[in-house]
Amino acid sequence: MELFLELFSLIGDVFLSFGRESPDEQKIEKNIAALMAFSWFTELTKNPEYDQLIKKNDSVRNVIGKVRMERMEKSVMYEERKERRLKKELKKGSDSSLARGRRGV
Repeated sequence: MELFLELFSLIGDVFLSFGRESPDEQKIEKNIAALMAFSWFTELTKNPEYDQLIKKNDSVRNVIGKVRMERMEKSVMYEERKERRLKKELKKGSDSSLARGRRGV
């Protein structure tokens, strides 16, 4: 039953995200501070490359800003989904910065 509710919630998130604007800097910074309570997020910030992406990359910051912290604290499945999404975006940002570095050499 919980899986069904999470799936239904995910579908709702997808439809609601189309009408939403990008989060503002205040929301992003607030979410970063709240995410520091999660061990997986603090581990990500220990990686210098990921830390820079979290601070400066627009698409990574957009993912962070869209996290609904109240749901994050209540649902392990939501937390895991957002963790995977953020890691995917960090990897994508990391790969593109590496590709830029190789072209510059």
